[in-house]
Amino acid sequence: MARVPVNVITVSPPNLDRTGFLSLEMGIGRQDGPTRRDWLLDRFEEGFQVRMLRPPLKGFVEFAPGRVSWKPLIGGAGCIVVQSLCVKSRVDWSEGAGSLLQSAETWARYYDFAAVLLPLSAPADPETRRGLFAQGYRVIDETAGGIALWAKVVQGPLALPGLPQDWHARAERLGSGLVVQTVGHCDQQLRRGYDLVDMAREAGLEARLEPLHSADIARERLVTPKALFAVVLEGEVIDCGRGSTMQVWHDIRRRSGL
Repeated sequence: MARVPVNVITVSPPNLDRTGFLSLEMGIGRQDGPTRRDWLLDRFEEGFQVRMLRPPLKGFVEFAPGRVSWKPLIGGAGCIVVQSLCVKSRVDWSEGAGSLLQSAETWARYYDFAAVLLPLSAPADPETRRGLFAQGYRVIDETAGGIALWAKVVQGPLALPGLPQDWHARAERLGSGLVVQTVGHCDQQLRRGYDLVDMAREAGLEARLEPLHSADIARERLVTPKALFAVVLEGEVIDCGRGSTMQVWHDIRRRSGL
């Protein structure tokens, strides 16, 4: 395999603790919350890949083959999908995010994947857009919630994948009451889910936790393209893991007339 950039470390089960990746991830403060160690180890067994920048740079990329991607996507089995790309250091594109994506592209070519797919909040900041265009990425689809699907074909031909557009229908299919979706990747988010369900039940509301135990199920049932955690009330998404437990609970009470 071609070597990864010299400023990038390959994170794997044998060196997970030694690299300090989990501490880095917690320090950067990703939207989905810090990953549970056991959950990440299970993902490694499925083909999940992690690359991080060498200190003092701070950043990482997580990517996976499309068939085990947790991001909702239509098609893409012959591609790799970036699960998360976070760079905290204020460095130029090529030294930070560019190097991380280059390492993902190298892996994709070696294992005969056709493209690298990158779901990203849109519009991306100007520096990110310039960097992505310069590195050969283009937007191939967009969906609700301000998400654009960027792609770089590394070896074609490729039937272009796309993003789901049925988010409202997904939320409605969960039925009445309060439903908290979680893939179980983050202990903090899981505790928030259980707390919200318990408070809702004590207040007389119908409530349940919906655990999504596999990538296939997550791609099919997640109600948002933005996160691996969602709070849904009467078929409407009201939180994706950003609000505190009490903030979300106050919103639930207001909407429910409690």
